Amino acid sequence: MPQYYDLLILIMLIITAYPAVIFLYSIYKRPKSFEAKHKKTFLIISIILLLGTSTLLWGSFVEPKLIVINKQEIDLPKITIPIKIAFISDLHVGPYKKTAWVEKVANKILELKPDMVLIGGDNLYNSEYNPTELEYLSPLQKISNNIPTYAILGNHEYGIGDGKSWNKKNVYNAKWNLEMKATLEKLGIHYLANDLQKLTINKQSFYLFGGDSVLAEKLDFNILNNRDENLATIALIHNPLFLFITDYPKMDLTLSGHTHGGQIRLPLFGPIGRVDNLIPANFYQGLHNLQNEQKIFITSGIGESGPRARLFNPPEIVIITIK
Repeated sequence: MPQYYDLLILIMLIITAYPAVIFLYSIYKRPKSFEAKHKKTFLIISIILLLGTSTLLWGSFVEPKLIVINKQEIDLPKITIPIKIAFISDLHVGPYKKTAWVEKVANKILELKPDMVLIGGDNLYNSEYNPTELEYLSPLQKISNNIPTYAILGNHEYGIGDGKSWNKKNVYNAKWNLEMKATLEKLGIHYLANDLQKLTINKQSFYLFGGDSVLAEKLDFNILNNRDENLATIALIHNPLFLFITDYPKMDLTLSGHTHGGQIRLPLFGPIGRVDNLIPANFYQGLHNLQNEQKIFITSGIGESGPRARLFNPPEIVIITIK
């Protein structure tokens, strides 16, 4: 599958660049050519084609390798002492993002000095059987050695691709959930699968709920029935789809990924890569207020699936200060 997308990018580059070069050559080296006689028209066409080439090169080979720091301040009534959280999701290590990329992400997070780190699932690209993908995650241990780090799984660990609705799934590979659990725990990362933990950071107590994959039909909220209502609940759930297909309990703040922000975002149009038609386009990234004073933040992610492309939507590390 990665080879298919790379071939498609190559074809598009040829389609845009090759005619532009031919037109420019004709304009300036063949004065009697049709292109030279209509110089202005073919100059405009060449510029448009070369802009297309530049956009393809930028979106395929430059922007996906950038990292932006998205700083968010979120007020939760039950949190009185600030907590600084680094949140990443959708690493998708594999053919495009390997050990060096994870190392870069880990170093950035350590520089930002958060109080805790949350990893929101879909750690693997998982388009073909390749156990080496698990090894690419090894630099995450640099984070867990210094900062409390918690992680959940997404649909890719279960070998489930995106569909047009939640019950129309494309199973394209073997399950990696058990291997991923073992890998995360080996790296010193706290693995959560419908688990609830009471944490105390900066003398501020709260609950952290890590939900399992909704597309794998494993998300279960039952453990949230046993909570002290005076404490805030921060939830880590990979796919915001749960908002639209489940009766979910109150969670003060949910952190999700999965959408990649559409991966390609065009001005006025928004997300191009729609992963599910049940998730509204405006829920593909950012902070949203829900009913009963609940909030959800959806990250654009730090990696790519499908094509290697990103456009107007670079990979991000989110730094959330809750106060």
